[in-house]
Amino acid sequence: MTQLIVSIEDASVLADIKKAIRLLRGVASVKVCKSEARPNKATIQAIEDAANGRTIKCGDFNGYLKLVENV
Repeated sequence: MTQLIVSIEDASVLADIKKAIRLLRGVASVKVCKSEARPNKATIQAIEDAANGRTIKCGDFNGYLKLVENV
């Protein structure tokens, strides 16, 4: 079996597109899968920073609180 992936930006037309695809000869099934959310730039930067050891180091929780109060 071969799969065809169709990306749809406007969810309001999803039902119509599913109906149209079902009308095509040879279509065995139509399934809807939501794509995973992609991380934003700040999240990507935080992941890279953590992977490269650029993290905040605190002796205890109170030290952490002092650091984040100023952010």
